[in-house]
Amino acid sequence: MGKLLVYLHVAVKQRAFQSLLGAGLPGITTTAVGRVADFERSLQDAPDAVLTLPVVLAAQGLTAVLHGIAKGSMEERYALVGAGTTPEPSKIASVGALDLLGRDGTNRFVRRLVGQQARVERVTKIEDLLPLLQMQRVDAVLLPARLVADLRAASRLALSVRELELMVGLPAVANTGPAGGAVLSAISKMPKDVSKLLGVDEWH
Repeated sequence: MGKLLVYLHVAVKQRAFQSLLGAGLPGITTTAVGRVADFERSLQDAPDAVLTLPVVLAAQGLTAVLHGIAKGSMEERYALVGAGTTPEPSKIASVGALDLLGRDGTNRFVRRLVGQQARVERVTKIEDLLPLLQMQRVDAVLLPARLVADLRAASRLALSVRELELMVGLPAVANTGPAGGAVLSAISKMPKDVSKLLGVDEWH
């Protein structure tokens, strides 16, 4: 019924995430990856659809045809999280962030949100952000505001949060192969608990 490539950072282990997607999308062959190099390599395997952030689709020259919606919006807020004092975006010298787009692309993405002055420290998993704060390697870390609770639950640090003004597109899907229509249809009917894991309430 079609092949789906998923490249998203979520608050569960990659293998568990792939299992949840497989159960929620019966009949669809789902491959979930968490590193940009694995994503670019998997694109060569001609998936029928690609589910990732719009900024990643755009970097690959792909167009979203199905959009994740949360609270009536196709975009969500990101937050800066620091240890102790609340981070000031304009004063952040270094920031930890998930490696969405490789070095140059991720640097551009992060600096668009927090300012050109920031040195960016990239990690590949959400759980790798916390050690950057614990070891004081960065002034703050950047992530979707909906994931702050997961960060707090895993930390004994007194975390302080500042939500940012600029919004970032929620996960979306590009149709990239002959069975793309079937994959899109399956995603639009995905169980709510699986969609929620992606930060999405519904698909349009």
